[in-house]
Amino acid sequence: MLVILLVWAAGALLGSASADSVQGTANQRPAGVPLTSMPASNPPSAGRLFPAGMSSWPSSSSQTSAPALTSVPGAPPAPGGPAAPSVTLTPTTTTTPPPPPGPPQPCPDNVIKVSTTVGQPSYQVGQRPAFTLHIANIGPVACIRDVSRPLRAILVVPVTPGPPLWSSDDCYPEPVHDIRTLQPGQEATYSVAWAGRTSAPGCPAQRSTVPAGNYAVVGQLGPLAGAPTPFSLT
Repeated sequence: MLVILLVWAAGALLGSASADSVQGTANQRPAGVPLTSMPASNPPSAGRLFPAGMSSWPSSSSQTSAPALTSVPGAPPAPGGPAAPSVTLTPTTTTTPPPPPGPPQPCPDNVIKVSTTVGQPSYQVGQRPAFTLHIANIGPVACIRDVSRPLRAILVVPVTPGPPLWSSDDCYPEPVHDIRTLQPGQEATYSVAWAGRTSAPGCPAQRSTVPAGNYAVVGQLGPLAGAPTPFSLT
């Protein structure tokens, strides 16, 4: 009997020590950390999980709708959604600039305008009327024209048809060469003061004074002649 009690007491002591050892291993925690802050080793077997700081899900009336998805440029359209706009690439074409214009060419007659002006509409006999010959380029481009002295002339003519009374070529035969490059709208001008006397080719010494009356002055450049410009002598 005594032997049985000793065996039972020894088994009880060994079982208690083994239980304490296992329990102490399972319940160990870092020093200074309260037991309540230790996370559970396993999730709860029942109930629902909620985000941190929430004890329940919001009701359906307070739920906010998820943000709408926006399309990303260049991404394929979502199934069932509108087709993405197509991009058409237009090829660029380069044009070769026109070559620079060449040197000016001779002016044709149809772009040359010849005209004359008179210093004042009326002069007294004995005065020296002032005449100006105008040679203008009325074309769209610059051109070259020979306006040398033998080619140009200023004539005084009667109002009624008749031969010229005076010509600037008669007494000024110097063969002065004058080649001009005229820009569009540019003109060359030549002025002369008429002595009021007649003339003839070769400039004879016997010349007479032109009497009072109505006359006109005409400009010439080779085969071209301008419109008569009237003036009078009183």
